[in-house]
Amino acid sequence: MKILWFSLSPCGSIRRDNTQRFIQGWMISLEDEIKKCKDIDLHVAFFSDKEEKAFYFEGVHYHPMLMKRSSNGIGRILQRWQSMEVNDKKMLPVMLRVVKNVHPDLIHIHGTEERFGLIQDHIKDIPICFSIQGLIAPYEKKYFSGMPYTEATKYESWWDKIRKVSIKTDWKSFRFRAKREEHYLKNAKYVFGRTFWDKDISLALNPQRKYFVVDEILRTPFYKKQWTKSEFTKGKLKLISTISGGIYKGFETVLDTARLLKQYSGIGFEWNIVGYDASSKWVHIAEKIKKLRHQDLNINLLGKKNAEELSDLLTASDIYVHVSHIENSPNSVCEAMIVGMPIIASYAGGTASLLKDGEDGKLVQDGDPYVLAGAIVSMYQDFDYAKSCAESAHETALKRHAPKRIAGQLIIAYKSMIYGKE
Repeated sequence: MKILWFSLSPCGSIRRDNTQRFIQGWMISLEDEIKKCKDIDLHVAFFSDKEEKAFYFEGVHYHPMLMKRSSNGIGRILQRWQSMEVNDKKMLPVMLRVVKNVHPDLIHIHGTEERFGLIQDHIKDIPICFSIQGLIAPYEKKYFSGMPYTEATKYESWWDKIRKVSIKTDWKSFRFRAKREEHYLKNAKYVFGRTFWDKDISLALNPQRKYFVVDEILRTPFYKKQWTKSEFTKGKLKLISTISGGIYKGFETVLDTARLLKQYSGIGFEWNIVGYDASSKWVHIAEKIKKLRHQDLNINLLGKKNAEELSDLLTASDIYVHVSHIENSPNSVCEAMIVGMPIIASYAGGTASLLKDGEDGKLVQDGDPYVLAGAIVSMYQDFDYAKSCAESAHETALKRHAPKRIAGQLIIAYKSMIYGKE
């Protein structure tokens, strides 16, 4: 089977140049497992900022698609002022050219957020499937859940507005991509998903689509590390959260919850945030809106960490806390589960498909700092319960994220779409 992936990630080709990426590392894990299958001839197409011919590396064919970016600051700002429709029209012929050159048996588009799905309107003789990662259309409805538009825009800089990286620009992009995504899913014949949430949403947009459950393989280091504490850290409870991305990720909830813990709980704690650093605009805006400072609330902003660093941080921490207002299947929760640590997470989107409330951890209403603070205190007061949840989460995640099983799910789906057999 000749399979063509369209991916935001360059996947394993980063090893050729010995570069490091902090996003979509799980795509490399999936690729490494799939290329073990002798029946699959794998091709990966991705956007690149340098002109380069297709190449073969470690058993995979790679097809970089040049997406020209200016090399200077002013040029990049001018490019951001171009409409997304214009950029879509520019890149469509490039993507179609890859399809023509590869002539695959099947096209697998990873994610509905990007412009890859545009090829669907122009290709009728090759099966196309979409893997749902996030879902922009429903995310749009929760975008300003934690920080209202009028408040958030009040505290961003004029320089952000000039550079076209403002909240208004992000919001406009989000709405455009949401409409584009609805078009993809309305016409999609095949969809891969993992949660009741993405299953129901794709069904609402397209009652005729065929839905396959295909779970995700996590980044390798998380399979190798395990949380083994016999008690919580004495004197300073170690909380940890991974927060990347924008306004709906819930940093303002962290500020409010930390204030409540510090003011009322009597618990000594520190709260490490991976992903954000002190220069993050979302930290700045949330602190201005809430009139709180992370430095005063035992919150440490650690910035980006690679998989090895993050897995070590998780195993050294006491409780993982997930605060996002909307998610489909957050890998950060899955990573905390597979290392087997106590978890408290927002009951948002598809998270309840991953974490059983009361068995694998605790689920709480998103954006409610009072119930979140209470959940943290409750788990802190009952280590035996916390450890029981951690062990259950570990077992659940090991089964769900077993690489061979997931590769098997994907291969069965591919054969069904190509040959019409299970």
